[in-house]
Amino acid sequence: MDVKKLLPLYIGAAIGPLGGFGIVTLIPVFVQAWAVEFGTASLSITFYMAPFIIILIFSGSIAQVFDVRKTLLFGFAVYALGAAMCGLSPNLWTLLASRIVQGIGAGFLTPVIMALIGELVPERHVGKAMGILGLAYTVGVTLGPLISGLIEVRYGWPWFFYFLTAIALGAGTLYAVSRDTKQPGKGKQFGLLEILPILKQALLQPGVLYLSLAAFSLFIAYIGIMTFTADHMKTSLGLPSDKIGTILSGTGFSGIIVSPIAGFLGDHLGRKKVFFGGCSIAILSVVMMVLSPNAFTPYLICFLVLGTGAATAWTSLNTMAVESSPSLRQPVTSVYNAIKFSGYALSPVILSFLYAPLHIRAVRLACICAIVIACFLALKPKIHSNKF
Repeated sequence: MDVKKLLPLYIGAAIGPLGGFGIVTLIPVFVQAWAVEFGTASLSITFYMAPFIIILIFSGSIAQVFDVRKTLLFGFAVYALGAAMCGLSPNLWTLLASRIVQGIGAGFLTPVIMALIGELVPERHVGKAMGILGLAYTVGVTLGPLISGLIEVRYGWPWFFYFLTAIALGAGTLYAVSRDTKQPGKGKQFGLLEILPILKQALLQPGVLYLSLAAFSLFIAYIGIMTFTADHMKTSLGLPSDKIGTILSGTGFSGIIVSPIAGFLGDHLGRKKVFFGGCSIAILSVVMMVLSPNAFTPYLICFLVLGTGAATAWTSLNTMAVESSPSLRQPVTSVYNAIKFSGYALSPVILSFLYAPLHIRAVRLACICAIVIACFLALKPKIHSNKF
């Protein structure tokens, strides 16, 4: 497996998490800067994720019908435009509108990159390639909260979005000028009106719906812990944005190390075994948060453990999704990612009903339940592969 060939794709894969998770650190800043409720400011997540998910549903099929390269370049350009618009926003409502544009761009990147990597890599190395892809996502998760916190403290929050603009343009340029632009053939050609039947067929592939719902439930838990712990640390502990960003980034620092290892273990031990192990570690981290004192160092340790479990679980789950239907890999990854990231969009909205009256402990309990549900859903698929 030649990682150099895949480098532009891996950089592109990190862009979505950079913008998605970086905003978590900035939500308390928006609350103070624009005198809005936390729930209102948290819409900056939902307004990014809603168009992202809608585009996710169709982008894989669009790439299959038209052209993968043009689809990715379009995604890079729109994402960069949306990020620049966010940085120039004078109020929350303008920011929310700009996040829609940014989310649309990300929706054209995530599933196409995931499927393309699965197609370019030999079958025996798919787990390893997904592990590196997980590393790229985790780098985005890690650097997002950390960079946004550091930039906000030193230069102001708009400069985080200008940073995202530069990264998106740089990654898109690297992909555009890459000499290795060979891509898998399109195979059978479909008309535009065939997109919906293709999506239906993808959704009906064995195991796809269960894997997608497992990813949805796992994301409910992961984003719930990230989002509401950030507010808890800001309001209850009085921590500054840079320290909160450092704690949240703990998930990424451990994930950077763990993701490739999880991919290797999945290739040799089986995807489901590694997935259940990751979920167990994630549950342990939440229990540790309940029992730990409210201080910087204990929280950092808890989030390092959370990142270990989450990266292990995501790597295996993503690999199972990519391998579930080789003939419909682009549409399947679109459906899988759309349902998966719906958990990101809905988590702040759903869990806010628990957080407001019952505080952080209720959110933590709900997140543990969501992880357990994800495990039960992942048991269901009967996919014919010796890797499962």
